[in-house]
This record gives sequence, C-alpha cells and structure tokens, in this order.
Amino acid sequence: MEKYTEITFNFIFRIFIFLLFLFARTFTGVSLFGFRLGEYLIGGSMVLLVLYFFVLPLKNKRYYLDSKLLNLAIIGLVISFFLTCFINSNQLSNLFVFKTSSYIWSIGAIILGLELIKFTNIKVGIIDIYLSLFGLLVIYIFSTRGISENLQNFFLNFTDKFEYPKGSDILLAFIFIFIFILNKLKFSKISLNLISIFFALLAPLLMVKSRSAFFSAVIFMLLLIPSFRSKIKIFDKKIIITIFLSAIVFVLSTSWVVSRDLVVDEEITDELKYAITSRYSTINDNRYEEDYLKLSLFYFEDGRIFSTDGNLNWRFQIWQDIVNDMWGSSLFVTGYGYEDIIPAMDSDQRYGQDKQNINVHNYFFHIFSRGGIVSVVFVLLFYYFLFKLFKQRNLHLDYFQITLPLLFNSLFDPCMENAHYPVIFYLLLGLTFRKYIIFKEESEN
Repeated sequence: MEKYTEITFNFIFRIFIFLLFLFARTFTGVSLFGFRLGEYLIGGSMVLLVLYFFVLPLKNKRYYLDSKLLNLAIIGLVISFFLTCFINSNQLSNLFVFKTSSYIWSIGAIILGLELIKFTNIKVGIIDIYLSLFGLLVIYIFSTRGISENLQNFFLNFTDKFEYPKGSDILLAFIFIFIFILNKLKFSKISLNLISIFFALLAPLLMVKSRSAFFSAVIFMLLLIPSFRSKIKIFDKKIIITIFLSAIVFVLSTSWVVSRDLVVDEEITDELKYAITSRYSTINDNRYEEDYLKLSLFYFEDGRIFSTDGNLNWRFQIWQDIVNDMWGSSLFVTGYGYEDIIPAMDSDQRYGQDKQNINVHNYFFHIFSRGGIVSVVFVLLFYYFLFKLFKQRNLHLDYFQITLPLLFNSLFDPCMENAHYPVIFYLLLGLTFRKYIIFKEESEN
C-alpha cells in the first residue's frame, strides 16, 4: 500500500510540474474554492517558510540546515516586511500585500525540494528522460503552432486568463529538465548531444519571444562547459555530427518559428514607446525615430541613460524613475510598501495594453521599490549563504548553473513576480541540493 501511494504521488508530482511548464499562467489561474492555484502555491510556500525557519528552529533549538546565517537572513527579510507594512500603514488583510511581497514567501518552495526526498522516493530514471524530452517537444509545438480560439475559450471556463508559455517559462522548463538529464547521464557525450539539439530547437523560439530568455539560455549553456570538460576528454566524430545536426535543427526551427505569427512577450507599442519618457520633459516620438536611432545602444541625455532599443529603454526609464523618487528619502531604506502601485508604474501608458502591468520588469528593482535597500540586502545575503551551503557539498557549479541564468532573465522580465516561476526555481534548487539522493543507484542503497 505504501509503495502504491509513493508511485501515485510521484506520478501526480510529475504531471503537475509538466502542466505548470505547458500552461504556465493559464494553469496557475485555475480557481479552486475561491482562490487561484497560483495563490495556493505562494500560500503553501509561505507556510513552509514560517514553519521551517521560525517554528521548528524554536522547537528543536537548532537552525534549519544547521545554517545560522541563512536562517537569520530569512528572519531579517520577514521582519523587514512587517516593519515596512507598519511604516506604510499596509493592511495585512489585503491579499494584494502578499502578492507584491511574493518574492519573500516563494522562497519557502526550496523547503519542498529539500524535504520531499524524506517523504517520497523520488528517482530519475531513463523513462523520465524520454518523457521529459517529449514534454519539451510538446511545449515547443504548443508555443509555435497554438490552438484554436474555441479551445482557448474552453480553457477560459476554468481559468481567469489564457496565455501561451512566455520565453521565461520555456527557459525555465529547458533548464529544469536538463539539470536532471545531465546529472542522470553524468554529463556524458549522449547528454551533450541531447542538449545541443534541443537548444538548437528552442533558441529561435526564445529569440522571438524574449531576448532576455535567449541570452539566459546561452549563459546556461556556457556554465555547463566546466562540467562537460571534466567528463568528456576527447571530441570525436560523433560530436561533430551532432554539431552539424544541431545546425540543421536550428535552421529548420528558425524557418518554422518565423513563419508563425507568434505573440512577443513584451511588445511595446508606439504609444508606449513615447510614454517611456512621459514623467519628464523630453523629445517627441518622431524626433526620437529620426535623430536618435542612429546612436549607439546606450547614450546619456539630461543626466539619464537611454537606449535606442524601445523595450530596453522603456525599462530603463521606469528603473530610473524609481531611484530618483526614492533617493535621499526614507523610501530608500523602507520602500513604498506593498499595498499600492509603484508610482513609476502609476500611468495609463505604463499599465500596458491590458491595464494590468504593474511590475517594474526587474527582480531586484521590484524588491527595492517594495521593501527598500534593507530588503535587497537580506535577499542578497540569502543567496550568498545558500551558495555557501551548496559549496560545502561541492555543488557550487550546480548552484551557478541554476541561479545565474534564471536570475539574469529576471533582470528584464517580471517572471519572479509570477507564482509558478519562483516556486519552480526554488524547488529546483532544493532538489539539486539533495541530488546525491535522487541520483543514487539502487545498488548503493
């Protein structure tokens, strides 16, 4: 009976993760008993965070993972949240407060990854590799071919929004899947062949949907080089053939993606491009087009940095507005709080086409604007002390391979303010920390 329960849980767990990858925001928007699935994910992570970093340490008289500094960083972050709420008179009964502070509560998902091993026998087998690669292919086809409007309307009967996977979602699935495949195959030549071909397949899609996701995928591939070099000593003819096949896959995928009318993740309209400078006196849109597109990618004017790239410039102006508003005041320390829209986003043009775009499109600027420099420091300390724990287990390469590309993507995308992206990110970190158990051979038990 216990074995049957274990098998059932492992099956449901894998299906749940796949649905998060495939439907992303659509799946987290499904309502159950008055709350959306994404709210359950953040709420569950919050419970784990409080339980393992506050309650159990007091009960057991020892810090979680035996790391005093990591625990103190989390405790300091949570305390700073309540102090910021008190200073800004934020009402904790307002669920929006917990939505905008989800960067704190989603950290609890790392505990799920760390503790899951204790309650279920999670192992990665060859069948998981086949299914994962097939799932990644399904995500690619779904993202490029799409579904009919009737089927979209069918999904809207169960969720509050239908949306195809964004570039950040595809990036997350790619990294999550191959972290396990590469470890299972021990960074062999076969694993190199697989990741080369699938990167070639997904790269054109990432380039079209999100440039930050594409560059993040490139960073991930580069960070894998040390691991491959330690396992593969000789590049033989088979690897040359793989490079040739990857080039063919890239060309075919590019042709397919370009032929599709894909929705870009962050498409900035002409009106929004003009509105990027709406909070200060500047040139009009026509002069921008005529006089400034010939300049380099970055340039300075009137003490501000600009970019000839419309999407990047839109972000630059928001971030600079935040710094200018907060600099030299108590807001720099405590932030705006969690109950109201950030002033830099409080504009009809900056709301976005659906009037729901309230994110500043940068993970650390979001933390800074909400909780001030204090919250930023505690978050950075959390990542540093977590790195120290990974390094103690000789997992520093794994840590960098996960955190650097996914956090780099969050510097230009509001992905860490979503429900599923940070939860899977921290879940992956937790599972990777226990990878010696996950990939332990049966003969070693």
